[in-house]
Amino acid sequence: MAKVYFLDFRKKYRDNVLRLLEKLIDVAGGTKIVEKNTGCAVKMHFGEDGNVNYVNPLYIRRLVEIIRKADGRPFLTDTTTLYSGRRFRGDTHLELAKEHGFDFAPVIIADGLNGDEYTEINGSKIATLFDDIDTIFCVSHFKGHLNTGFGGALKNLGMGCASKGGKLDIHSSSKPYIVNERCTLCMRCFNYCAFEAIKKDKKSLAIDLKSCTGCGGCMSICPENAIRFNWDIAPSDNQQGIARYAANVAKDKKVFCINFLINISPNCDCFHTNEPMIAPDVGLLASSDPVSLDQACYDMIKQPIDKLHPEIDPTEQLKYAEKFNAGERKYEIKAI
Repeated sequence: MAKVYFLDFRKKYRDNVLRLLEKLIDVAGGTKIVEKNTGCAVKMHFGEDGNVNYVNPLYIRRLVEIIRKADGRPFLTDTTTLYSGRRFRGDTHLELAKEHGFDFAPVIIADGLNGDEYTEINGSKIATLFDDIDTIFCVSHFKGHLNTGFGGALKNLGMGCASKGGKLDIHSSSKPYIVNERCTLCMRCFNYCAFEAIKKDKKSLAIDLKSCTGCGGCMSICPENAIRFNWDIAPSDNQQGIARYAANVAKDKKVFCINFLINISPNCDCFHTNEPMIAPDVGLLASSDPVSLDQACYDMIKQPIDKLHPEIDPTEQLKYAEKFNAGERKYEIKAI
C-alpha cells in the first residue's frame, strides 16, 4: 500500500509553512531521488495570463533550493497548450513564466518553440525533454476540471508532459483542419510541414489527413489562428488518455509528486479568470505514487468535486492509471 504524506493546513503549527514544506519533502523521501550533478525537472504549471490560483513561486523556490542542497540541477518546465494564449508557443510561455515570478531557476519549455518536439513512447507523443531526463518532481495544484472532474498529479504528468500533438491525441478523435475564412495563404504552414501534409490549390490550403501525423506544430506557426481541431473526446476517453500518457511518462523514471490542495478552484489554472473556491484549504500532500496521491486528494474533497460536475466520474482516470501500472489507488496517510 502506497504512503501519502500529509501536511494539514487546518492545524496550527509553530514553524512557518516553507520549513514545513521542507519537512514534508524530506519525510516523504523526495531528496532520495536526487543524484549528484543530475538534471531534475520540476514539472509544474506557470498559470495562464490573468489567473492567480497557480502554485505560489515561493513554494517552488524552496523546492529548487532543496534539490540544489542535495546536489541536483533543478529546472522548471511545462509544455505548450492546444488553446490560443501566451502558453500556446514556447517563447511567449517563457515570458509568462518570468512575469509570474518563476525567474529564480532555468525554465525550459519541454516540447520546444512550436510544441512539436516529441518522442513517441508506447504510442504516446511525449515532449522530448521527458525522454531525456530520469528525475521528475511533479508539482500540481489540485482543483476542479470541466472534462475530468478534477486535475492533479496524473493530469500534470499525462496532459502536462504531452507535446502539442499528444494533447491533440488526448482531446480529439480527429486531426487539425484549416479554416479557409481565416487563412491568408501566407504559406508558413505549407513551408513548415515536414510531412508534406498541407496541400495547396489556387485559392486555399487543406490538410491531407492521410499524410498528417498530428504533431500540431502547424497550429503554433499560423499567425492567423486558422488551424483548428475538434474538442470531441468524451470525458471517459479523455481520462483514459491522460492515464495512459501519465503511465508512459513515469515508466522507469524517478518521480516524486506534491499536490497543493489549497486555493481549490472550480477550473484548472489554464483559465484566464478566477472564480470562488469550491472548498476551504486542506493542505499539501506528497507521494512517489501519483495515483494514490490523487486518490487521497479526491477523497478529502469528494463532495464539492462531485457536485461541480455530477455528469463526470472523476475516478475513471484513477482506475485507468492503476490499470496502466502508473500506481495504485490504495494508500495510507502519514501525517506530518
